[in-house]
Amino acid sequence: MPTITSDHLHALLASSERDAALVVVGGEATVVPADPSRGDGPEEALVVTTRDAVIAELDTGANEEQIERLAQRLDVALDSLGG
Repeated sequence: MPTITSDHLHALLASSERDAALVVVGGEATVVPADPSRGDGPEEALVVTTRDAVIAELDTGANEEQIERLAQRLDVALDSLGG
C-alpha cells in the first residue's frame, strides 16, 4: 500500500495555506499548514513536497492521471529513502 496517494496531493492542492506541505510523520502522510523545515511544524516530519512545488510540477490544467503519476513518483522516492 502506498504512503503517498493522489488523495494526499488533492488535499495539498486544496489547502488554503500557500506554504502548506505534504509530510510523513511516523509512517503516515499528512498535509500540514506550513513547511516544517521553516520551524513551523513537527521536528520529526519528513517533508515530501510543498504546495508550491506541486503547482509548479503540474500544468494548471492537470488531470487525474498526471496527479496519480506524480503521487507514484513521490511514493517511490519516499520508499528509496526508507520512509
